Amino acid sequence: MKNITVNEKGQYVWEYELNMYENRNVFDMILKILTGIFLFIVIALVIMTSLNGIFDWESLWFFLKIAVPIFLFVYLLSFLSYRFYAYSLGGVYHVRFEMDEEGINHIPMQREREYEQKVGILSMLVGLFTRNVGQVGSGFYVATLANVYSSFDKVTSVRADRKHDLINVNYVTLNNQVYVGKEDYDFVFDYIASRCPKAKIVDR
Repeated sequence: MKNITVNEKGQYVWEYELNMYENRNVFDMILKILTGIFLFIVIALVIMTSLNGIFDWESLWFFLKIAVPIFLFVYLLSFLSYRFYAYSLGGVYHVRFEMDEEGINHIPMQREREYEQKVGILSMLVGLFTRNVGQVGSGFYVATLANVYSSFDKVTSVRADRKHDLINVNYVTLNNQVYVGKEDYDFVFDYIASRCPKAKIVDR
């Protein structure tokens, strides 16, 4: 373990600096959240109209013709917000990880946390102004997320992304992005994978 230390609680601790211009996994996570919200709205609409006996393909197509351009616009705003966020941090996202037998905690450093709150609030305001529920939801997520904790016994999949120094530790509805340098990658990946009994392990 080259860059990993053990604290007074017996936790493995390390920090990582992510180049936000070269590695856009944070932005990809935001896109996944927005896409999930959009699909949820479409599916909920189909189910509700079907249960009420008023579903027809013409109405759905009309809704999509309006909704898709709106969400594309939201994606554009999200991209611009991400670029602003990256610029505000000098292009570097600094994060700390704490890991023990029970789980792993992804903790943004203080400066990153303050900017996340500002970007999240701005995103919520844009969503309210444009009457876009998806934008409000993603903004709320970013503004209120202090850290991401994954309890190993609830993890459904662990996926390696060695190219980006990334280990995706996933629940059904949550993706914890764990970053670790190449010299410590195998240790952290094996440690997590061996303690997630319900998880599908993917190491490519």
